[in-house]
Amino acid sequence: MKRFALIIVLIFSMIIITGCENFDLEYERNQLEKEIKTLQNDIDNLQNDISTLQKTREELIQNNEVIYIIELEISQSHFTLDLEQHLKDEMNTIKLPIQVSEEYYYSVEEGDLLSDEFRIGSFIFKGSIGSWKIKVANKEIVYVTE
Repeated sequence: MKRFALIIVLIFSMIIITGCENFDLEYERNQLEKEIKTLQNDIDNLQNDISTLQKTREELIQNNEVIYIIELEISQSHFTLDLEQHLKDEMNTIKLPIQVSEEYYYSVEEGDLLSDEFRIGSFIFKGSIGSWKIKVANKEIVYVTE
């Protein structure tokens, strides 16, 4: 009788342990399925992003017939009462045309001041108080014909 009770307890224990393992396996399976769905969604989103970027790239390649140019005016100015220094600053002004992207072209306007930086090196070594000024002098769209 003790043997029979021991066998029954062992069988019952094995059923419980096996059931727990099945429960753990089912839980892990559900977690893996959720992770697979999440990764599949990520893959789909990335493929959509790739498609969008490829379309944008193709549009840019096709639009290479248009060139956007802004002309920068680079000058320096000094805080002084010396007329000669002001004339020299005006005469040393340079204009530099550069090609820019369409987005940047439309983000600036003629007359916009892009930079007005204090010339710290000149102040330290020469005592000169002045600054660099960079502004948009002109904008132009050029259509390339072959």
